[in-house]
Amino acid sequence: MDVLSNEKYLIARAKESTDPYKAKAWIIAAKTLFPNDFGVQFEAYEIEKNANNFEEAAKCLSYIVMTFHGAHQTPTSLLNEISLMTNALRIPEGCTTPEQEFYVKMFQYISYEVQHQILLLTAAHSNNNLDHCRLILLLLKRFPQAISTHAPRLLETLVQNVAMPSFKEMLFNEAIPLVYNRAPDLAPKHVHRLMAVCFEYYLNLMLNDTEDRARTSAECWRKIFEILDFCGKILKWEPFVLYKKSWSKDVYLQKIIHIYNLDSFRSTESKQILFCATIVFVLALQDYIGYSKLCPKEGASETDVILVEALKDLAPEMKAVLGIPQILVNAPVSPDAPNCLLACQSCWQMLHSNEQMKADFAQLILCIPQLSGWVQKFLIDLYVCAGQHEETATLLQASTGTTMTALEQAVRQFALTLVQSPPMGHLFEQMSTILKHLPHAPSGGHYLENVALGQTARVLMLLPLTKRAVLHYLVQTLIVLLKPKLLDAECSNSVLGNLLVLSQLNWPHESTTVEIIFEIIKTRRAFSYLHFTSYVIQAEIIEEFMHLWTHSPDVKLELTMPQQSLATGARRIGTRGADKGVKEDFKQIIRQQVARSNDDIDELMLQFLQQQHLVLMQNVFEK
Repeated sequence: MDVLSNEKYLIARAKESTDPYKAKAWIIAAKTLFPNDFGVQFEAYEIEKNANNFEEAAKCLSYIVMTFHGAHQTPTSLLNEISLMTNALRIPEGCTTPEQEFYVKMFQYISYEVQHQILLLTAAHSNNNLDHCRLILLLLKRFPQAISTHAPRLLETLVQNVAMPSFKEMLFNEAIPLVYNRAPDLAPKHVHRLMAVCFEYYLNLMLNDTEDRARTSAECWRKIFEILDFCGKILKWEPFVLYKKSWSKDVYLQKIIHIYNLDSFRSTESKQILFCATIVFVLALQDYIGYSKLCPKEGASETDVILVEALKDLAPEMKAVLGIPQILVNAPVSPDAPNCLLACQSCWQMLHSNEQMKADFAQLILCIPQLSGWVQKFLIDLYVCAGQHEETATLLQASTGTTMTALEQAVRQFALTLVQSPPMGHLFEQMSTILKHLPHAPSGGHYLENVALGQTARVLMLLPLTKRAVLHYLVQTLIVLLKPKLLDAECSNSVLGNLLVLSQLNWPHESTTVEIIFEIIKTRRAFSYLHFTSYVIQAEIIEEFMHLWTHSPDVKLELTMPQQSLATGARRIGTRGADKGVKEDFKQIIRQQVARSNDDIDELMLQFLQQQHLVLMQNVFEK
């Protein structure tokens, strides 16, 4: 009988024996006689496995793996057994079958060296990339010391296949957290790709979250900055800063400038500058336009905020003032908003400093469609900030029909018209368009702060598109346009009366203007405004008319239409107390208007602008 027959004979006797001790004796003899025969060694393993002997089975399998893994062709039965074991190791604790539980327990008796070899052997014979990656992950979880050897290939494979959900989930949920504190040696092009993929992934995650947006946003930014730090360690970059929600954007911006200045050649093609500036740009842009700082929560809705010129001297020569203008904020807009805009502006300029950087930046953000609307709004505000009115007009025209609301479009166009030329008729057409698109709900939000300024330098204002703020902006624009006419000796009663009405909004902001008007009335000793009972309800203005009636009997007042039988015009100068009927009529008017002092001033002003549209336009353009 030849050697092979002897081996098979001993194995056959072991298998046919019903006594486990005799079977084991036969196989021990076989192992002694034929230590390098795979069939004999595998049968010994099977006997221990069937006996549920974890420790002995582990010894047998370890010997087989270390003896036969380097063979020209690894035996199929060994590969199958290892596959069953590695599958069992990936199953969560408590979810295994009794057979799988045996493999898990047996694996614990196998030495680290053999465990490592088993996982490598399985990965090498896996049928597809996903299985290979899963096995390498399993290997790295159990043998962190192998990260430097196997992590580069793992990350490269996952990034190349990141379009498939299984690979994407494995990359972000398992691979990166596993190797984060042991940065592997990875080729620069793969690191750049990894950074871009992570940036896109976490931005999409935060932009698509509708339930807990603030929490998701903070967590995603933390992850993005951690990945930037991770990639920086691989490429030996100058350390950047980690994310901290409370930090001003200026902290990040100054760090970017510091990194830029470290390069003696001022190379703006640096990938570190590209990624750092892009990340800070989008971070600042989100706070400026996106979700948190500039979206006042009024009910369940979000409110857009736009940048406009603050109202002041509107003479044409003021258009060309250079330099960075002051930017005012209006409640509830965050005081940090101007810093966010300036950070966006600085990063944008850096990222457009040469064609290569510009192309790389575009490639990074174009893969995130939700950013296009943000960038469009930022560019309009950037041109407004720079005083580039023609470019602003071009972008506004291009924005027609996009995500920009009709109200935003109309207000932006109105603000642009104010600074482009002296007041013209189409300014009032634009005002009518704004009034048509104002929210119908009751007024919410706040009146504007420092809406009209006396400074000669350019000052900009962040304007929330709430009903109250926009209405105030329109009213204050009319006041700015009409106030210079008070210097004209021939200023009409219509201008005086309409200014009184307009001054009621956000009282007592324009109380000085009202004082000037009453001084003019006293000087002229006459005043006629037949819309008094329709639009004047501010208690202090009404009180001033009562004081004028009582203490200046030589002033002729005509505050209602004659046919109302409430005309005060019939009273002549010097007839103090002579016309009892006229006095009672006047008192009735005053009581009537005082009773209306708690009316909704916003709704009253809205009606006034709509109903007196043509008269106001005549007031502005009258000589």
